Amino acid sequence: MMKKSLLLLAALVLGGCATHWPESALINPQVIPSNQQYYSGNRITMEGVDNREAAYVFSIKKKEKAPVLVNSSQPLNNLLAEKLAEGLRSQGLEVGNSGTTNLTLAITTAAVTVEEKTFTYVTKSRVSLQVIADFQGSKLTKQFNMSSSKEEPGEPSMADLESTLNQQLGSVLQQIMADTALRGYLKGQPS
Repeated sequence: MMKKSLLLLAALVLGGCATHWPESALINPQVIPSNQQYYSGNRITMEGVDNREAAYVFSIKKKEKAPVLVNSSQPLNNLLAEKLAEGLRSQGLEVGNSGTTNLTLAITTAAVTVEEKTFTYVTKSRVSLQVIADFQGSKLTKQFNMSSSKEEPGEPSMADLESTLNQQLGSVLQQIMADTALRGYLKGQPS
């Protein structure tokens, strides 16, 4: 009886060590408002498009187990378009239902993968966003990318993964806001 109790206790303790991953992640990248006005009376329309091959934002692969896939709690295309619009508005741009330039923000990649190795966990993150600005038939298409990789002894937490992806998405959105060629199109002055 004592042996059975110890085995049951050991199974409970070991089972309790397994990380439980939620079904959705809180993705909320921060965009730093601009203190400089680049646009004056310029109006654009904007849409967010999700071109990713899969909907998950996190993939956690443990040895000999199927990967755990975690999606964003909100549609990523709407969230990122909203964040970019917020940033552009802080620069003086009007984003609404009508405008001289149509801006499309397309998500190509936005994912963090975690893979268990022999003694470590390898975490890789990749963000790739594309903007397409169309000013009266004149188009500008630009790709903005960021990636990172790290290896550590412990399994990363959900908060770590959310922080990694939120920082990368925020950085890429800042790059888009700072792009001078894109600014020309948004002002209606393509070069």
